[in-house]
Amino acid sequence: MKRRVNLAIGVIHEPEILFLDEPTVGVDVQTRHAIINYLLELNKNGTTLIYTSHQLSEAEGLCQQVALIDDGKIIAHNSLNELLKDYKEDSLEHLFLNLTGKDYRNDV
Repeated sequence: MKRRVNLAIGVIHEPEILFLDEPTVGVDVQTRHAIINYLLELNKNGTTLIYTSHQLSEAEGLCQQVALIDDGKIIAHNSLNELLKDYKEDSLEHLFLNLTGKDYRNDV
């Protein structure tokens, strides 16, 4: 409930830019789905979303531009499609693990 209230407070004045720090952490599946759909609608209607998350699959579904950060430094920045194409990866999670030296292919 607190996440929904915080989101409602953030959008009450229809900001052009909305900063979101892991808005779906600790919520149930239904609430997460509702939050994501609402954010997609806001973005479709012109609101710019600055979205931080450790859930990279969420970022894939929400973001057109992505900056991957490791130890406080941006290690990659581009459109989602360009990043995946340039690094020949199929997901942001795999790309992050590859760029940080934690190659997921060696852990199988």
